Parts: sequence; structure tokens; C-alpha cells
Amino acid sequence: MESISNYIGNQNLTQKVYYNKVSFYYLVKFLRKISARSNQIPSSPHRILVSKVSELERSGKKVYNYTQGQPGLPPDEKLIKITFDHALKNSFNHYKYSTTQGLAELRDAISKDLKKYGGFDVEPNNIIITEGGVEGLNLSFFALSDPGDEVVILDPSYSVYWDLAKMYGLRVKTCVQKIDDEFQPDEECLKEKITRSTSFVLITSPDNPTSRILKESTMKLIADLVIDNDVWLLYDEAYKHLVYEGEHVWIQRYSRTMEKLVGINSFSKDIAIPGLRLGYTYAPKEVIGEMNKLKGLMSISSSTSAQWMAYFALTTGIKEEYLKKVVPIYKKRRDVAYEAFRKHLPEAKVWKPPAGLYLFPDLSYYMKKMDVKDDIQFAYKLAEEKQVAMLPGSIFGKSGANHLRVTFVIMPENELEQGIEILGKYLSEK
Repeated sequence: MESISNYIGNQNLTQKVYYNKVSFYYLVKFLRKISARSNQIPSSPHRILVSKVSELERSGKKVYNYTQGQPGLPPDEKLIKITFDHALKNSFNHYKYSTTQGLAELRDAISKDLKKYGGFDVEPNNIIITEGGVEGLNLSFFALSDPGDEVVILDPSYSVYWDLAKMYGLRVKTCVQKIDDEFQPDEECLKEKITRSTSFVLITSPDNPTSRILKESTMKLIADLVIDNDVWLLYDEAYKHLVYEGEHVWIQRYSRTMEKLVGINSFSKDIAIPGLRLGYTYAPKEVIGEMNKLKGLMSISSSTSAQWMAYFALTTGIKEEYLKKVVPIYKKRRDVAYEAFRKHLPEAKVWKPPAGLYLFPDLSYYMKKMDVKDDIQFAYKLAEEKQVAMLPGSIFGKSGANHLRVTFVIMPENELEQGIEILGKYLSEK
């Protein structure tokens, strides 16, 4: 605007009036190009770091990339072959639109899969196929809350939750999860925060970014609280099959939880197809009806080809075979990453999780010595200067400040330790 003002200042009065009108018109037009609703959502440091990794790799540099929240091994070859054989033999049906709610065959297979693993019944008509877990979250936020509503989210939690809450205009109450408590939320906090004024509670177990499993007593308490207070429960179950010690806790078995439960799931982790963007959500019939209406506006339907792939994974035994193969590998990689942190960053607080894809070490001791504004700036510097990419903990909530989220499944053991060793040396130089 300064250059426009200078230009106008050199014109006569008639010209000034004209140019003032023109400049005002273009200023208003420019300001209205981006909505205030969109503008309030900050750029994600996660996406920025992913782009930085891609840029560094294209320049020929070796990058130790711990940012990806995805499996480190490809899908089962048999699954790929079955899917492509089906595509060749049934090309029209394989690639046509499915219904908005999703293939009936896949929803029936999911119903049986939930019964097999969780021991509870979900009718196929109470399931909707989604574009990954994130579309399930969007549909849930849209269908179950209004701007200004109060929701409860554990802190830290998946970074997308916070931005969605902001995008939908929700008021967030939190319960803190600390590394000293193995990232278990305080039960008294849950009793205080989950009330009849709460629209929904959002939990994940095993979770992102800490990989902890909520203990059984906490799950039972949450189940009682949502029923007693008539509150919706959003349960993100993306990591339910990636458990190394103990068991996944099925909150569906407690109290009358199914009356208020919205289960949000992804095929990205258990059969390793994150790039195909496929998931599913199950909920009471009236909720699925609303989601089906909304999905018709958001994405029309999910990829039919991806749905057939998930169908074959669930109906041929391939899912079970794949998990039996990869879970021990991921467990070993977890152990290597954990020991590498203890060896190369002895002043860091690090907890070995029983599940999931991530370590979430607390680097407060080292951060205090760093000449950086915060953990976000530190993560940027680490990637730029040492080609080690890890996610800053504060994007997962205020309680994540000075932590790093470290994906331990994405690299073989030797590379996994090498990157952590580079991090340790980098911090020891400061």
C-alpha cells in the first residue's frame, strides 16, 4: 500500500479521488479473497517440515526423517496382487463410484472384524467409509457440535484435533498428560471437565504423539462420565492393532458406552495404505445418517479401488498375517530408538511406550541451553543444519512443549540410531 500511496500523492486532486476509489476497491477485493475463518488456522509445522524433508532429499542430501506418522513397511504383496487382479477382471465395478456410505461388502467385513477383535456388535448400516481418519473427525466435529460448544481433549493429543477445534469454533477444555505419569490423564481432572455442558470428549488409545494406552480404570471412568452426562465420545482407534505389551482397551465393553460412541478408524496403519486415504467411522444410526449427508457434500464417496483393497485385507486373512509379521519388527525398532535416546541424550526424559509408532521424549534440559525461540524453531534448525527431521511437541498441545515426536517404525535399526546420535551430538555442542 505504501507504493500506491506514494503514487497517489503525486497526482492532482481529480486524479487523487479517482485513484483513492480504485485503491480502496482493490484493497477490499484483496482482503476478501481469504476468509477470516481460514486465516485463523496457522500453517502446520508438520506440513512445513514434511516439505523441508522433500526439498532436502531432492537436493541429494541424506535425511533422517522421523516425522512421518505411517508404517515403515509396505502393504502385503499378496494384497496388492489380489486387488489388481480384481481390477483387471472387474474394471468397471472396481473403479466406479461407490455409494456415499461405502461398499456394502466392506461395511459387512468391518462389522465382522469389530466383532472378532472387540467382541461387540456394529450393524453394517451404522458404518460409513471415510477418506482416512481425518474425514471421520471432520464429519464428527460437524455433526456433533456447533460453534461455541465445549469439548474435552487430552493434552498432548494429535495436532489435527486442535486445528479442527479452532476451525469449527469450539471451546476446548483439557486434561494434561505428563511423561512422569506415563502420559495418563488425571482422573480427577476428567471428573471436573466432563460435565453436562460438554458436547463431546475426544480420546485416542494408543495415542498420537505419546503411544500410551489409557489404563482400564480411566477408560471405565470415561465410559461412566459420558453416559451419566449425556456426552458424545469420539474414540480415535487408528493404532489399536499396534500393541507390543499389554492389550488394547476396548471402551465399547463398558457401561452403555455404545449409545454415545463414535469410533473413528483408519486403514493407514494396520494394513499400511496411508496414501490411499481410507478409513471408517461407526456410530449410532442417527449420527451415521447425518455423516452420510455431510460426506455427500465433502467428498461424494471414498475411493472404490481402495475400498476393495481393504475388503480383501479383512476377508482373506491377510490383515492378520501382515500384523504378525510387522509388529515384532516395529517393537524391535521401538527398543532401538528408546535405547539410543538413553545413550546419546542422557539428560532427556524418555518413556518406552507399550504401543504405537512414536517416542515423545522431553528435551527441556537441552532446550534451555539452545538459542531458539521454541521447540518449533529448534525442529526447523535441526532439519536445516543436521538433516534430522523430528516434530516439535508443542504442535500437539501446550503440554508437549520442549518434547519431540519421533516416529520409530519408519527406518531400519542402524539408521534409526544414527539420526538420534546426530541429534545428541548437535545438542552437546550447544
